[in-house]
Amino acid sequence: MNTIVQSKKIIVLPALIGAALTYGALTLTGDDSPQREQTAALENRIIDLELLLSQKERELASVRSFAFGFEQPSDMNDAGNSIAVSNSQKNGQAELNNDAQAMQEVVADNNQKVKALSTTSDRDPRSFSDKVNDLLAMEPSQENIAIASKSVFDLADNRESLPDRALENLYQQQTNPDLKRVIAQVMSTRGDNSLIEKQIGEAQTDLKNSNPAVRQKALVELAKTHHASAANAIAPLLQDSDTSVKLDALLALRATGNQSHIRLVEALVNHPDPSVSWLANDVISNLQNLSDKARTHIASADIAAELPVLVAP
Repeated sequence: MNTIVQSKKIIVLPALIGAALTYGALTLTGDDSPQREQTAALENRIIDLELLLSQKERELASVRSFAFGFEQPSDMNDAGNSIAVSNSQKNGQAELNNDAQAMQEVVADNNQKVKALSTTSDRDPRSFSDKVNDLLAMEPSQENIAIASKSVFDLADNRESLPDRALENLYQQQTNPDLKRVIAQVMSTRGDNSLIEKQIGEAQTDLKNSNPAVRQKALVELAKTHHASAANAIAPLLQDSDTSVKLDALLALRATGNQSHIRLVEALVNHPDPSVSWLANDVISNLQNLSDKARTHIASADIAAELPVLVAP
């Protein structure tokens, strides 16, 4: 296994170095100062990748030792070494089994909490909204936000247990942006886009912030909505002076737009920055498969893809 990993390293690193040289050659016709900056950045990236590869090798060796057993000692007559290896292997397997069991218990416990929120019983006459509010008032942790979000998603088609009015009230009572987004998305699946458009409007405010990092964060949040109204809000950032913001705007548009937004991207197809031009072409390739009506109401699969993740202990 080590030989295979080392072979991969031998193949990958020259390829990266070759890419750096090729990139440098392609930029010779430009200004010398930007060229040096780009080359230095690429060299730093290669160093980062070397370090990452080394780390992955160590992780792979660790996994291999637990999953497949340690390599046999060079001296097979050394009984002490053999016993040590066997004990280490058993201990490692026991730890893996304990971790797996703990994870199963966490999943079962969280599923039970989701079910308890979604189920009405004589022993707990509270409405779904009351249960969610009480849960988050007691502990507004990321885990409970994820549980509440999953419960809302599970009741998307159940207007009896979660009427539209109750869903709207729950949206107004919450402050967590992830939970509010899920509520708004569920309303969209029911044919009402008023909450998702409100959610998009609130996130849109940060798109005008002077700090590029704030604009990028807003683009990420808008991408999670998977709604065409967000694409219209994202569009101006395609012309942002910051390349990183421009790239995030393209990614966000790919997640929210449809055929009608292709024209907004066409100007970037021949952008001088190869990363921008490549991504612009990729966005067009994705959007041309979606009709002008796509993403005007949110699909259940898109909500599921952006549900807050339960945090395991």
